[in-house]
Amino acid sequence: MSAAQERALERALRPLSDPPQAPGWNHAELSDLLGTDVRTPAAVLVPVVQHAAGAAVLFTVRNEAMRQHAGQVSFPGGRVEANDTDAIDTALRETQEETGIDREKIRPIGFLDSFETISGFCVTPVVGYVSPDYTLQPDPNEVSDVFEVPLAFLLDMANLHSRHIEWQGKRREVFEYLYEGRRIWGATAAMLVNLQHRLGRAA
Repeated sequence: MSAAQERALERALRPLSDPPQAPGWNHAELSDLLGTDVRTPAAVLVPVVQHAAGAAVLFTVRNEAMRQHAGQVSFPGGRVEANDTDAIDTALRETQEETGIDREKIRPIGFLDSFETISGFCVTPVVGYVSPDYTLQPDPNEVSDVFEVPLAFLLDMANLHSRHIEWQGKRREVFEYLYEGRRIWGATAAMLVNLQHRLGRAA
């Protein structure tokens, strides 16, 4: 990842001094399903691995036995716990618990906009650089696999697909990426779409 690309990415994010607040940018879209109740706070890490040959984004595959979103591709993260100091602390703690990547290998650089999920969470996405010499030790109770996708692939609009589905009586747009047999969709893909918008690459 070149210095120019790093600057462009960092400029596109909300600064660490200005974390996003609820409601999420998709709040209106889910109001018919979730009403106006306060969503449960959560945070994820959008891990950008700084390889010499080019940056990549790291994803996890949730264990098939998980109660929510089983088997889906996701960013590491989870609900904010009482002992967490802020969303960054939540994202780093959850990443270490799920993947084994030490928080010392991660440098947070900014935020995407808050996003609400159909499971009732308001998620703060924390973008962070991950040192390429990270070590994995996934928790098998939560994660069945960890893999990377080149950032350039995810930022290429030709690789972003959308379709409309009828769900709960309403026509809804669903985003997805297909990469080497992996399907990245739902909330995870929507957060990447938010990155596209913040970079000015999405129409």
